[in-house]
Amino acid sequence: MKFALYQPWIYLHGGLERSLLELVKRSRHEWTIFTGHYESENTFPEFKSLNVIELKRVSVKRDMVSVFWASLKIMSQKINLKKYDGLVVWCDGMGDMITFRNQKYPIFNICSTPLRAVFDPVYIKQALSERGLFARIVFKIFQQLFKAADKMAWKKYSGVIATSTEVKNRIISGGLYKEGPSMSLFYPGIDWYALEGDKEYEPFLLVPGRIMWTKNVELALKAFMKAKLPEPWRLVVAGFLDEKSKVYLKKLKQISNSSKQIYFEISPTDKKLDELYRKASVILFPPLNEDWGIVPIEAMANSKPVLANCSGGPAESIVHKRTGWLAPPDIEKWGEIIKSFPENTSLIKTMGEKAREHSKKYDWSAFVNGIDNSLEEWRNNWCK
Repeated sequence: MKFALYQPWIYLHGGLERSLLELVKRSRHEWTIFTGHYESENTFPEFKSLNVIELKRVSVKRDMVSVFWASLKIMSQKINLKKYDGLVVWCDGMGDMITFRNQKYPIFNICSTPLRAVFDPVYIKQALSERGLFARIVFKIFQQLFKAADKMAWKKYSGVIATSTEVKNRIISGGLYKEGPSMSLFYPGIDWYALEGDKEYEPFLLVPGRIMWTKNVELALKAFMKAKLPEPWRLVVAGFLDEKSKVYLKKLKQISNSSKQIYFEISPTDKKLDELYRKASVILFPPLNEDWGIVPIEAMANSKPVLANCSGGPAESIVHKRTGWLAPPDIEKWGEIIKSFPENTSLIKTMGEKAREHSKKYDWSAFVNGIDNSLEEWRNNWCK
């Protein structure tokens, strides 16, 4: 079968981009990727070998005005789907708007999350806490308008695939789609077999992933400083940075207060990031209520235990006190756990071994085959 796949933005090194890339590379179907914003030099280089078509340029800014105009632009976009068996929307918020002018053909949804500013109560609480009264009122109005439009868009889907139980719950509780035979769940995975070899456990903690405010990196920084680990223990923040997050990076550096034990590795190469994973003792994953989280899977595949918040995707993938630690998003709690690391290096290695075995259940083949099978079934049902 031939499918058109739409995602508004492909310009970062993130879990969504990696999952989309692995699907298209490994699928038994043929894919054309359509996007509203493509930066081949800033995302995974493998995209260059795929069929990627950029449509009307969509802003990557996330303020309410930019989101509003981006939604209208996506809503007005029409794709020529005559030669395809269906349109697959990879949804992380606004991609659903593409359905309004493309509903003559079967449309399916792979959902990394509905728009968090509307459907994730943890995200909403955090966003409102940083706004004044007038901005909160505008935010609430935006929520209601977007929710109404999004519900209309979701009615056009003939099948939905959630990438975690957390995401599935957001979809159902938000009134977007009902659980049933046209909804599936498949976890994005990891090439765990490609990460064979000896691992080191040097005295440093690693915070990998994108550097942006939704990743809550300040929790890891403050907890590390609270723990007051002795030299040579250190914290390494290694992540990819886009233009809109440079102010956030400045804030993080202010929090670190020029500590000689805290290092920032900005937009590391794949080789450098692999080296950091291989040598770190523990991986810290501080996002609040993360949709799924590829980072914990990558960490466990590298035989490293993970400290994460006890909500969202990490609560599904991490086994508390076996493959890592799940804690409330509290500086004191995180600090207590981090403070114990220097005296428990043997425990860290044992947990790392268990984490490695646990990671094997999250394999790309199960993710891709599950999606391929669901799309075939739903496409055939649509034709009946």
